[in-house]
Formats: sequence, C-alpha cells, structure tokens
Amino acid sequence: MKRHIFIILTLLITGCCSYDKKDFEFNENELTHFSDYRIGDTIYFQSNLGNVDTITIVGFLTERNENCGWFMAPRPINSKGVQIKHLPIDKWHRISQNMTTGGKIEIEYQVLFWISKHPTEKEVKYSISFKDFHSNYDTIVGEFHSDTIKINNLKFANYYVVKHGYPDRITEPKNVEIVYWTDKLGLTAYRNKDGETWTKKISIN
Repeated sequence: MKRHIFIILTLLITGCCSYDKKDFEFNENELTHFSDYRIGDTIYFQSNLGNVDTITIVGFLTERNENCGWFMAPRPINSKGVQIKHLPIDKWHRISQNMTTGGKIEIEYQVLFWISKHPTEKEVKYSISFKDFHSNYDTIVGEFHSDTIKINNLKFANYYVVKHGYPDRITEPKNVEIVYWTDKLGLTAYRNKDGETWTKKISIN
C-alpha cells in the first residue's frame, strides 16, 4: 500500500506524460507559413482605391517547453509567431512595464501569424491578427482553396480564406473583415467592411 502511495505521489510531483517528437517539432509544411518573412523586411499593400498600407517585420516570438515538468507546471508546447510594426503610425502595438527588469517599458508588437503545437493533445493551433482583425479558427489556418483567383491585379492559388473570428466587432467601414493567406506570400490580401481590398505589392530586404 505504501509503495502504491509513493508511486502516485511521485507521478503527481514529477508529472507523467509522453509524446512523439513529430507532434512537438515544426514540420516543413508548418514552417512554410513563415517562409516569406525575414526581420527587417518592409512589405507594402495597395488597395483597389490606390491607398497603401505598410508593415515591417520586427521579430519572431518563440515559446518552447519540451518537458512535462512538475505538478501544475505548464504543459509541453512549441510556438512561433511573426511580429509586425505598422508604418508610419502603429496603432496596434501594446506597451507594458516589466517590473522584473526595474520597470523597463517594453513594446509588444502585433503578432501577424502564430502557430502552437501541443504534443500531448496532438493539436496544432493557428491565429492571424492584422490591425483590428483576429481569426478564431484555432486548429486550421482558414478555409483552404486550391483554385486560382485574381484580386486587384494579383493572381494567386492555394490560398486560405480567413474570416474575422469575432464578427460582432466589425462595426466600422474600415474594419478588416476577411484575410487571404498563402504559404508563398503570407498575408496576401485583405478586405474591409466597405469593400476596399488590398493586395501585397512588394517586399524590400
């Protein structure tokens, strides 16, 4: 009896889980979502009305916990995200104060694309955020289409149609309501509530 209690307590303290490495590490297909992004890139989008939006890639966020850990510790996770800064004025970043570094002010830039792998659950979760747009598909990027479409002057195929995850928030004409994503170009096009549509124009290293 004492031996059984000892085993149970040991499992509670040290944690008990196992998983396959393929469910933890990013595979080639998952990494293709980041293939068109490099730190320092400036990316332009032009609308059907001639307006231009500009973003720059400022960094990549990562979170990696391979171990099951101690009792009540965070579950194993492997995450990666690409951070963007909107130009010339960034209305979508957050400012926080890190008290562990003497109250240093830190800027939290918007995470355009985020992917998380949860190996014990065998789950892969995705999210896209751009300006006031936030997806909520969770386990898929969006609705995949293999045909070729043309938006403005840009043709592309094998794309995801991503609708706003919180449609009740689309209240203003300038609110982004739909995003088009491709593995080749990343954020490829988007449309706001009043019908103005932007497509990716050029990337400068």
